[in-house]
Amino acid sequence: MEMFLGIDMGGTLIKLAIVDGKADVVEDASVYTDINAAPKTVIKNIANIIKNFKNYNKVKSIGVGIAGDVDYKKGVVRFSPNLPKWKNIYLKKELEKLTGKTVYADNDANTASIGAFWLDIKNKADNVICVTLGTGVGGGIIINKKLYRGSNGTAGEIGHITVEAKGRKCNCGNSGCSETYIGVKHIVKEAVDILKTKKSKYIMKLADNNIKNITPKLLSQAALKGDVVAKQVWNNVGEKLGILLASLINIFNPDSIVLCGGISNAGNLLIAPAKKEIKARAFKTSADNCKIVISKYTGKLGVVGAAMLVKN
Repeated sequence: MEMFLGIDMGGTLIKLAIVDGKADVVEDASVYTDINAAPKTVIKNIANIIKNFKNYNKVKSIGVGIAGDVDYKKGVVRFSPNLPKWKNIYLKKELEKLTGKTVYADNDANTASIGAFWLDIKNKADNVICVTLGTGVGGGIIINKKLYRGSNGTAGEIGHITVEAKGRKCNCGNSGCSETYIGVKHIVKEAVDILKTKKSKYIMKLADNNIKNITPKLLSQAALKGDVVAKQVWNNVGEKLGILLASLINIFNPDSIVLCGGISNAGNLLIAPAKKEIKARAFKTSADNCKIVISKYTGKLGVVGAAMLVKN
């Protein structure tokens, strides 16, 4: 049986898993990320961990997903926001030297999209877009069952598509990026701004009267209780998400769009207003053809997608 090993390198945890040819996890482990350690030390530690997997000898290849600017052809991590010491690190070369296995490396949003393709879509659609909704907004594009990277590997920057022409300033230098309306801190800011002029029945009670305790999860809880302010927040966020998704549908005509990440847990609070915008803005035939799916595997997408990089 073919087996592949995936590594998802996050700023808090490094997840490792061996999966079979159907992307089912056979064996897994995780270790806390030491962001202060030298990259070569981290890579050496990873190699030691994976060599202890029972099925290691059956592994055909290793895939690594990591946040940041990754040269997937050379397997070089040019820069990672989660790992400040990782600059121009030849990850592929170093890990191949230590393991003797073929290694692939890519941006974690790309590996998450591959994971969604295998786990949520079950390899049963040709064209899929994955949108990650968390601290920021990211994504990956799969066309004809293959990951689309663009001419230099930076395709899929979904979080920096403009959804408001003269909107909020983004860290990337643009204004009105989707990330500035759908990212975690911006959702919280939206709630705080609305609370300045509107009273909430549940938000401050759930937050112990401290605005610093407001989170998207708390806002979901309040909205499900019927809180007017919380429902307004999710309507506003869902509207911007719908504008974003309508553009993606019009451009790519996907079979499915998979939403993953913590914000996707808002479920219908987010999806209902988004679908209204899609209906108003996207071509009907394209919108009717596209299924909007909330991932059931958010915690596994990155590591499974990394393992399945070999298929792309």
